[in-house]
Amino acid sequence: MSDQNERRSAAEALTAVRVHQERTRRRARLPWWVYAAVFAVTAAGSALNDLVDLTGAKLTAVLVLVGLAVVFATSRADVSLLGRLRGVEPQRSISPWAFGLVAFTGGVGAWLISRYGGDVTLDLANAIGLGRYPNTAAGIVYGIAFTALFGLGHLLTAASRRRADL
Repeated sequence: MSDQNERRSAAEALTAVRVHQERTRRRARLPWWVYAAVFAVTAAGSALNDLVDLTGAKLTAVLVLVGLAVVFATSRADVSLLGRLRGVEPQRSISPWAFGLVAFTGGVGAWLISRYGGDVTLDLANAIGLGRYPNTAAGIVYGIAFTALFGLGHLLTAASRRRADL
């Protein structure tokens, strides 16, 4: 009788642990507005080129300054900003196959953009009535592509983490 009680207690404890792990996993997911912010920053960065003359060295300098500011801000924080907002910090691990797949997808996307991006975005800008603002149309396309790549990276990392937990 005591053996059955111990098994039942162990099964209940295991169920409680799994429920807690799933709740923590859901809580550690990125909120939807992070994806919207990634899209907005990418699209706005490109659209800014239509409004302000940021070409060549000026654009490169602005991008480097923004990158340095982000690196400086994140290196000063003990806990990541998103982890602080969620209250839960996900376990950080890099899965080699997920990283490789995202890098390959990003490389193929960069090659496609470098080869066909200008013509496609110019045609798209003319089709949606933004012929005078081709960089805005390019920003929308690049924002969608970059947000999808960002989401793919998080999706694959989460799947890899789930597989490792089993």
